[in-house]
Amino acid sequence: MKTSRSFALALALALAACASPSPRTTDARGEVEQQVDKLLHAYAANDPAAVLAMLDPRGFTIYGSDVTEVVRDDAGLRQLMADDFALWKTARFGAPANLDIRVEGTVASAFFDVPFSAGGRPPVTVRFGTSWRHDDGRWVLMQSSNTVPTTGSSAHQLLHGHS
Repeated sequence: MKTSRSFALALALALAACASPSPRTTDARGEVEQQVDKLLHAYAANDPAAVLAMLDPRGFTIYGSDVTEVVRDDAGLRQLMADDFALWKTARFGAPANLDIRVEGTVASAFFDVPFSAGGRPPVTVRFGTSWRHDDGRWVLMQSSNTVPTTGSSAHQLLHGHS
């Protein structure tokens, strides 16, 4: 009887540990959130050196909003930003919303929506999906993809074939 109580207690403690994030996981989520903010600010400031410093030295892939924008090296990132700012002149990100950060060991993902304004135009929502790796005491970006989500009935009609 004593053995089954000990097993039940050990199982309950293990399940409780799985249900609530460890302090390290909570800290890591905050660190990734800070990196997200830092990345958005560096991009909006048209600071390719700061963006490059945040990218995974083992390799990265950044998918831009245009299907031709797939960046896998420093020169590609610099060109992407040069093209963006030649077109926009200025960029501004608002505060991320719907932030969902998941951490598993040395890998994390951060998905979020953020208001974005280019060239002083009214903001649009941009949805990001990012993956990060903990490297030498900091989180570095491995992958990033963004989309502009559709809203309203006309988008629904377009996507679902209704007139």
